[in-house]
Amino acid sequence: MIHIVGAGPGDPELLTIRAKRIIDSADVILFADSLVNQDILIDSKAKVIIRTSDLNIDEINGMVYDYYMKGMDIARIHSGDPAIYGAINDEISFYKKNNLDFDIVPGIPSLFAASAKIGIELTSPGTTQTIIITRVPRRTEIFENEDLSMLAAHKTSIAIFLSASNSKNVVKKLLKAGYSENDSAIIAYKISWPDEKIILTTIGNIEKSLFENRINRQALILVGGNVSAYSDKKSFLYSPDFTHLFRKSTK
Repeated sequence: MIHIVGAGPGDPELLTIRAKRIIDSADVILFADSLVNQDILIDSKAKVIIRTSDLNIDEINGMVYDYYMKGMDIARIHSGDPAIYGAINDEISFYKKNNLDFDIVPGIPSLFAASAKIGIELTSPGTTQTIIITRVPRRTEIFENEDLSMLAAHKTSIAIFLSASNSKNVVKKLLKAGYSENDSAIIAYKISWPDEKIILTTIGNIEKSLFENRINRQALILVGGNVSAYSDKKSFLYSPDFTHLFRKSTK
């Protein structure tokens, strides 16, 4: 079996129980060493451990195929959750084409680790009920109908991945969407790693904050929603005067 495993944001304690079990017992491990904390391998019994940061997808898939044909159990480890910017379609297509059995083990995305660390709810009454996960591409595919200036106009919670090195463009598009330079923003760098940083800043100072902290990768930029417009409006879910299937109103 091939296991596509989400390693979470970095801290080995934020692995799921299933991910931990698979990593510890796999015969072969291929992991994105530029993004995944190698401490998650401390209890691994793997016979083969391969770092993939300097390999292309054909090389990676070729290795997986060879070890699979030898009857070995394989863990292909990605950072965060594989479904978010994990580029796993290239792997899944190869596995299906070659009739290789695989499964996917979800991981905690850095976005949710960041919101936990900051102490905010991303879908908060009085602010927004929507989360937008996006990026501002530079060398990758561009979707005109998903331009940040269009998405940000909704003023929902926005998590901007993989865009720290393109922060000038991020700011430009947020301002075009109607945000002001003084609106709050948060930079979450290497969340749950020993050198993590939470930087409270403004949209107008995103570039400066990244530069001063020497950050150009592994950073998440959060704006909108509870970040830019905090509300203490109470949720209906536990309100004393709200009736639902499991509880009647007490008022």
